[in-house]
Amino acid sequence: MARVTGATAHAHAATKRRARTSLAVSLCIHGLIGFGILGTAWGVTRIATNELPPVVLVADFFSPAPRATDGARVDATPAARQQPARNEDANAADLAQQLRALEASSADNSELDALARRFGAISTGSGSRDDDQRARDDSRAPMRAGATFAGLVAGNATKVAYVVDASGSMIGSFSAIVDEVERSLAQLEPTQEFTIIVFRRDGAETLRDELGLRSASRAHRAESLQWLRQSIVPAGRSSPIQALTKALDSGADCVFLLSTTITGPGRHELDRVSLLQLLERLNPRDASSGRRLATIQCIQFLEEDPGRTLEAVAAAHYGEGGYRFISRSASGLDAPSTPSATETHPTEPNL
Repeated sequence: MARVTGATAHAHAATKRRARTSLAVSLCIHGLIGFGILGTAWGVTRIATNELPPVVLVADFFSPAPRATDGARVDATPAARQQPARNEDANAADLAQQLRALEASSADNSELDALARRFGAISTGSGSRDDDQRARDDSRAPMRAGATFAGLVAGNATKVAYVVDASGSMIGSFSAIVDEVERSLAQLEPTQEFTIIVFRRDGAETLRDELGLRSASRAHRAESLQWLRQSIVPAGRSSPIQALTKALDSGADCVFLLSTTITGPGRHELDRVSLLQLLERLNPRDASSGRRLATIQCIQFLEEDPGRTLEAVAAAHYGEGGYRFISRSASGLDAPSTPSATETHPTEPNL
């Protein structure tokens, strides 16, 4: 009996020791877990307290932009500053390559001529050295619109017809007229068109008997001037009727008529009323807009016309400022004297 009691007591003691050991281990484990949780919470709290406040962007299109604060400096990085320069260099190289390709072509190229005249580049595909120099001179001038001739201005003209007197009365002054035509042609852009019609010996002539207009490229301008200087010799008496008819049939929206007195004796006599009636049929006013198909401006050269025929034509087909008289002394063909030319300031057409 005593042995049984002792064994039982020994078993209870062992059980208590195991229970206390398990409790101690459990408390240690839970304590470590608790410390871990507390450490994590403390770390998160510390990071949160050191975090910068969020950046808020507000787009206000009505308030002026704020000035930079003292000491603040806004500057582009070197890469940002150099990027536009690299793009511009690439664009310039590409443009230069395209221009070289165009210049290598021998064909007439009005687009290249337009670039050359606008930016100062000169096409080397065709034309003489003198032509290139004249093109350089033209490129230095500001961009122009319309056309000018002997002091008259057509501000919105894109298709220009020059009707030039080549009768015998112009024998001593025709070269000066051609020079004036050259100056006028130099003002045209390659996108504009022109024709030159001379009247002499009761007829009208154009380069290679062309009936239409040609682009105002450098090559076409040079060819037309060469034709005037080398192939046209003033002779005979003439009337501008055929030349004006060709000019209006060409599709021109601006006609410059340069002539001496266009009334003459006998069969060359030109009646003012008949001429005005003919031009009214050739160049009528539009029924809806009241505008004519083309403007006609007139330059009376050397001699005044007592009948004032050219002045009447300009008044009917252009308006105020469409007529100019250039006397012999004002043209420089006589010795210097007191100028007797009367000039009107050109204005926009009164159509």
